[in-house]
Amino acid sequence: MLKNRYRSETNILFLIFKTFFKIALFVVGGGLAMIPVIEDTFVRKYKLLKSDDIVDMVAMTQTIPGLIAVNSAIFVGHRLCGWKGSVVATIGVLIPSICILCLIAAFFPLLSMENPHILAAFSYIRACVTGIFCCVAVRLGKKILSTHRDFLIVGLLILGMLYGINIILLIVLSVLMGLVSAYKQQKEATKTENRS
Repeated sequence: MLKNRYRSETNILFLIFKTFFKIALFVVGGGLAMIPVIEDTFVRKYKLLKSDDIVDMVAMTQTIPGLIAVNSAIFVGHRLCGWKGSVVATIGVLIPSICILCLIAAFFPLLSMENPHILAAFSYIRACVTGIFCCVAVRLGKKILSTHRDFLIVGLLILGMLYGINIILLIVLSVLMGLVSAYKQQKEATKTENRS
């Protein structure tokens, strides 16, 4: 059950700010790496969103231009508290990012990319991010892939990517396949209605 202290709009706005601030401060790997944290906080812990909302968020943030982290913050904030939530979430995700970028820019000339400690740290960070992406893929796959057709599309896309077919072309083909499928389903539903 939703905790009582998160029923008021002010408390939800504070939770949104705090969550996106922490995500921007600690989560490495970009916008997709945020998904497990957003899901754990807003779906599992506080039950403010449903799993379907996370799937919608991923679809929306991947299709509209802009930074995935900011798009995700805007989506979740708006879903929970309208425009106020969007503003608060965006501020929460931007403050740490801007501060970290300024620090990196200030100290970057002093860092040597030959330093074995820095190289080792980046190596482990890349491994961690790969693990996060795999986790996101499995979680989303469980929610999205339900029919043989879904698995077929995923398989074709993976083969296309492995053989170097342009990703934009693959996405456009997926959209077209979805439109054709929706048209067929609508046509079948119309036939069924006419019979009865």
